[in-house]
Amino acid sequence: MVNAALAVVRLQPLHNGHKLLIESMLNAAKTALIGIGSANRKDERNPYSYEERKSMVDAIFKDRVAVFALDDIGAPSKRAWAEYVLKRIALEGLPKPDLYFAGSQEDGSWFDDLLDVTIVDRFTTGGKISATAIRGGGMGDQIPPEVIKIIASLSKRRSA
Repeated sequence: MVNAALAVVRLQPLHNGHKLLIESMLNAAKTALIGIGSANRKDERNPYSYEERKSMVDAIFKDRVAVFALDDIGAPSKRAWAEYVLKRIALEGLPKPDLYFAGSQEDGSWFDDLLDVTIVDRFTTGGKISATAIRGGGMGDQIPPEVIKIIASLSKRRSA
């Protein structure tokens, strides 16, 4: 078992593919570090705030993970982005990760020259889950019940 594992995810919203990824991290490491990306964005592709997405993680994993915000910074390269993430981890006082977890080879490529990478492929093991399809009103069966409750509560507040 490694000391710390890292994943960077947007969670727009948290779906069963993310849940599988985080559970895999918890099985492999003492500490699971979850960097929630696009923390400074609120638009059609990013409808949930950082705080709302953190509450989705907390509803399922409670204090079993360390969650931190990652702003979009317009990094000029994958390496620059990965270095930004690792600096944010240090600034948060979190343990340095030994392993990076990603949902695809492409996502893993952002860290493959800095950390060992483990792929938890949501397309083959998770049933081709797509947050874009979920936001479009499809694939609702791919959202954990805890997250469905949060989304319903947010929808009520926003329509009131």
